[in-house]
Amino acid sequence: MGAGSELRRIVARRLTPLVAELEEHVFRYGYFRSLAGALASLGTVGLLGQVLGLTWLRVTFATLAAALFVLVSALSYAGTQRLRGKLDHIEQLLHTYANHMHSSSPLSVREWRQEVVIEENGDAHCRRDLVLDAASNGTLRYVSVNLVYYGTTRLTNRDRRKVRCRAYHAGEDNADERTRANATSVWTFTRAGKPKLDIYIHLGTVVQAGDLITVEWDWPGYSADLMNGTGPEEFDVLFNKEIGKFEHRVVFRNVRSPAAFKVRNQGAQNLQRHRLGPDIVVEFSAETPELDTRMGFIADYSQS
Repeated sequence: MGAGSELRRIVARRLTPLVAELEEHVFRYGYFRSLAGALASLGTVGLLGQVLGLTWLRVTFATLAAALFVLVSALSYAGTQRLRGKLDHIEQLLHTYANHMHSSSPLSVREWRQEVVIEENGDAHCRRDLVLDAASNGTLRYVSVNLVYYGTTRLTNRDRRKVRCRAYHAGEDNADERTRANATSVWTFTRAGKPKLDIYIHLGTVVQAGDLITVEWDWPGYSADLMNGTGPEEFDVLFNKEIGKFEHRVVFRNVRSPAAFKVRNQGAQNLQRHRLGPDIVVEFSAETPELDTRMGFIADYSQS
């Protein structure tokens, strides 16, 4: 009995990471697309086995077909369980915070720093750092951040699923010892109708001076319209809470025609543009920026 339990535990430990990776793949690329790819591969193997008369290929086809059936069943079950667990977790967070929304001491952000790296194909990697001031203990705290999509190409549900986001929390004296932060997200729209991903980072009841919140995005095709010359793109910030100072840096990778890359100021202070090898870097910053005032620049890359 003990040996059987140990065997099940070992098998579960080995299979759980594999199932998690497969589930993530299905989530990002869609169930039917993933299933169609698997069936196409199986069909190719089966056809070759029949045409070439190779027994081992036919055996491989039968084995893979059985494995596919088991995996589809496992993914369906795991996906349902994961969704239920995630919903329960979100409900608990929302219900807990609902009792503390009357707080009269909002969080104060000492520094706001962001770097966006735009690859040659338009993929974007964004990192945003928030340095917080101390807040009174005993009250649940959270910070919200967002990233707006300014492209002209319609953002589909599949495109949204491909966006990855991570949040971390670290102390002032141990920034390298950051831990993952509880975060929830929701897709909304700006007043101009642009898709926006809102991230809520839940900090708990203790916020110390110098606490560092880091949010990282990987967004495939975020600036594809800009980098392929379809149209210009805005890069801006707008604050509705007081910020001590901010820095915004955008790196455009491997710009092959620097003369064709144009930057127009849109209310940004200390706007600078310079070359860094094959890249173009655009930066702007300010101290105690005005609230509800949009600041940034417009980039245009016309290679025609």
